[in-house]
Amino acid sequence: MSKTSNRGPSPSCLTKYMLIAKAGGRCQFSGCNKALFIDSVTLAKFNNTNIAHIVASAPDGPRGNDNSIELSDKLENLMLLCQEHHALIDSRPEEYTIKRLIDMKEKQEQEVEFLLNGMNYPKVDVVLFEAPIKNKIDINIDYSQAVSAVRSNKKNPASTHGIIIKINCSANYKSEEYWNMVEHELKKQFRYTIFNLYQNEPNLQLAIFPLAPIPLIAKLGSLLGDKKVIDIYQKFRIPDTWNWLENKITNSFVTERLMINKGKRIALVISLTAEIDFSRVTKVFESDIIYHIRAKRIGVDCIKSLDDLKAFWQEFQLTCDHIKNNDKANRVSVFPAMPVSAAFELGRRHMPAVHPILEIYDDDDGFFKTLEIGGTNND
Repeated sequence: MSKTSNRGPSPSCLTKYMLIAKAGGRCQFSGCNKALFIDSVTLAKFNNTNIAHIVASAPDGPRGNDNSIELSDKLENLMLLCQEHHALIDSRPEEYTIKRLIDMKEKQEQEVEFLLNGMNYPKVDVVLFEAPIKNKIDINIDYSQAVSAVRSNKKNPASTHGIIIKINCSANYKSEEYWNMVEHELKKQFRYTIFNLYQNEPNLQLAIFPLAPIPLIAKLGSLLGDKKVIDIYQKFRIPDTWNWLENKITNSFVTERLMINKGKRIALVISLTAEIDFSRVTKVFESDIIYHIRAKRIGVDCIKSLDDLKAFWQEFQLTCDHIKNNDKANRVSVFPAMPVSAAFELGRRHMPAVHPILEIYDDDDGFFKTLEIGGTNND
């Protein structure tokens, strides 16, 4: 008990050290982050810490109550503050309530722990892949969101800016000219950036953040292949994040086979984000057989986790195997409605010379042919 009879005991030296460590030596007031062992003007090193009570050490102090004396020396009741913010919270206890201060303390300590835990995370090169959607909607990926997603995956970005592959083309989106030009540009930028990096550092790890037309994302996946360590990320709208929403499987995928005519003209319809009506496929492609990979839960949230993504590409590979081995087909027309992560894995997990060549279609007021994956002059 302190000399003042209505005050609780002072925190021990060990408790103070633990508080300083948890706070990283910084003011825990939200938005301050002031370093408390150095003067910001003179850079002189000195102890400028203020140890504040959330619940006052005396019942009649700021935010004091019947538990004041019991909580007086407890770590969970202490905050590390600069002098200005210590004075502020105690002069306005109605504004800086117990709950508000506990929230500040917990969030700041979680951030410090997150940063310190990341010191030994492996480094990955962040790749931002951008191309206008349907050549109409421009794309700019927020690098800070990408960094947050990488850190949530217990890795660190290798640079402060990442690798940007940005594709632009003025030709008509549905024209053969457009797809020839963007494929050429993608391959050129890939060689100058990622391929050269691999030449210098074969064990390089990549984190891919793609927002582009589905066929281009699939092509990037095929260029990279499945022999390197690569993390793919998925953009979500609600919440606005690249972090995976779940760490477990939340969906399943099945394949159906529909025989229409005798022959080997095969369409592979992939209904993940939306259900594709077969009549829209047969309108542009005379199918003899339709394979239909379908998500149990169709929608923009059809893939919430890496486990969901794995379940999809495993189903995709099994379907490709069946087409090649049972139908003896060497070429398949693919009609996709899928999220970007699935498009990337479709290209990445495709095995040339083992799986049939994929002719990728895209939809812009009707399906049309775009790029090939696995052809003789591809990838």
